[in-house]
Amino acid sequence: MNTKHSRQKALSLVAFLMLLVATTAQAKRVVERPYFLGSNNHKLEIERVTLDKKATLLDVKIYQASGDVGIDSHASIMANGVKYDYIGSKQLPKGVFVKVPECGYVAATLRFKPMPESTTEFDFREIADNSGWNIYGVRLDGKRPQADIPQHLLQQALDKNSKLPSTDLNLGKTVVAVRLLGYKPEYKTTLDIIADNWFSPYRMPYEHDSISVDGTCQVSANAILPTVATIRVNRTEIPFLAVPNDTTTVTIDLPTLTLAATHLFANDANVKNYVWFEGKHAAIDTELQSVKTKIDVFGVTSFDDICGMTPLQYRDYVQQSYERLLAAINSNAAIGSATRTLAQSILSMNYASALFGFKNNISMAPMIAGKRGVPRADMSIDTVSYFKPLEKLAVLHSKNQRYYSYLRDFTSSLRRKYISADPLLDDIAVGKRLSRSFNRKRPLTEQQMAAAHDSIANGMVRELLFANNEDLKSQLASADNILAEVKKSANQNSTFSIIDIDPKMSAQQILPTITDRYKGKAILIDFWNTWCIPCKAAMTTIRPLKEQLTDVVYVYIADASSPVDKWGEMIKTISGVHVRLTEEQADALAKIYKFSGIPTYFVVNKEGKITYQKTSFPGVETLREQLVSAMQR
Repeated sequence: MNTKHSRQKALSLVAFLMLLVATTAQAKRVVERPYFLGSNNHKLEIERVTLDKKATLLDVKIYQASGDVGIDSHASIMANGVKYDYIGSKQLPKGVFVKVPECGYVAATLRFKPMPESTTEFDFREIADNSGWNIYGVRLDGKRPQADIPQHLLQQALDKNSKLPSTDLNLGKTVVAVRLLGYKPEYKTTLDIIADNWFSPYRMPYEHDSISVDGTCQVSANAILPTVATIRVNRTEIPFLAVPNDTTTVTIDLPTLTLAATHLFANDANVKNYVWFEGKHAAIDTELQSVKTKIDVFGVTSFDDICGMTPLQYRDYVQQSYERLLAAINSNAAIGSATRTLAQSILSMNYASALFGFKNNISMAPMIAGKRGVPRADMSIDTVSYFKPLEKLAVLHSKNQRYYSYLRDFTSSLRRKYISADPLLDDIAVGKRLSRSFNRKRPLTEQQMAAAHDSIANGMVRELLFANNEDLKSQLASADNILAEVKKSANQNSTFSIIDIDPKMSAQQILPTITDRYKGKAILIDFWNTWCIPCKAAMTTIRPLKEQLTDVVYVYIADASSPVDKWGEMIKTISGVHVRLTEEQADALAKIYKFSGIPTYFVVNKEGKITYQKTSFPGVETLREQLVSAMQR
């Protein structure tokens, strides 16, 4: 009787434990590889979401080639208007930066306060004002977000017999009309259109923030030849053929493109198609997408690969890459003869350019790849034998070289030894020299205009130079108006201010002019620009430090390479004192104080003396120590 009773008790206990396990399992809801609608970054990806009664867990990977990464303590998730705060992570503790291992990513489980298990969608926000790593519309229902593609695009019939446009000069505007389906302004989507025309009145890529609320954007640029241009949406590049006096209409399924750009979904079959073209060359533009990774000898890992190479090893590497990619283009049955010719031509020109640029590429590789201690190679070569492979490069003896966007790079005497005589190159060389001032936001002088008339034989090349000069004048006038509005806004705002620096002020006077205003206070000077990703990441990281050390004056110095409209928008979210210099002033400051990159930080003590200087982010604790020390002196 006792034995039977004991057995029943044991069975009851087992049943209870099984029920408990089942109940516990049901209390957790796990969603693998959740889809999402938008993201403002290409680093952080959510691989798994677990909704538990005690916490919501996000299993993430943060991809970065090197350096340190961390999650801001202000991170949160938002669902149905409710905020769920960040609790922490074993792998990425609050306020701690972790070195990225050689695999190129950091895996971590982020813990947040528990969301209801019935939640179907949420936003991950590292920083509330969108300056951190944010992912929007994370789906927990397993449904892939899809934009509503117009039927005429889905049923589009492309002409497989399309012909390449002529390489005869034809001065006019190339117009690009882009529509981003599924676009929302809060996603902070970036759209760049890169269409180089030799004498550009701005640095490329030129960032366009004029995306309308309906996701449309139209831009135009002066053009003289058909060339391969690029639309860059976030980090995804979409090549197309930019043609003078022609319009290219591009429709992009933004949710699908965003998923395709991730490590998590890149290989999924249902994220391969996200762009449609309309226009005379829609077939070529469409086919280019299947060979876009085959038209440049430099791939994702190339700078890692060439670190420490000798010039001969580098040449062999580039040649093997070229031959492999050329074979892939030739064997691609999905493209027509026009696209194949275009792809072959661009790849061949890129191959030649890579050979000519061996010194710069080998020297820069360690810095780009983030590798230290790489021995410096002997750059001496026998020029005749080194460049001999170029003698067989057919494109250098064909007008197809004119499809290459950076034809102006072939105006040096060395490069022109290998390229067929083309009088156009003489005119490009003169225009290239005269247009250098454009990169400094300086229009042509009367003397330069006269020199162009006297030295540029081809009338269209000359008119292209003059058209870009007029565009620059228009841009400068617009920038002045924008800057005036930004300064007006600063005067009415308590979180940020602007110090006006005369463009003619000497570099020696600039820092004393700034620091003399704040004698008796410690100052942190941050040299940055809107296009500098590490600069912006560091600003996010030191935000808690600014909240703690409120007696410090925070000064941010940018230069005119930051588009004034972009700069004006960004500084509204960066509390502190802002300074905008000319590029000449910024370069001169860098020479005086001996720093070669940004971000660069100066700590100035109460007496106005620089007590600390560092290029690249030194870490929060180092800055804290230096600032506290400066406050005590």
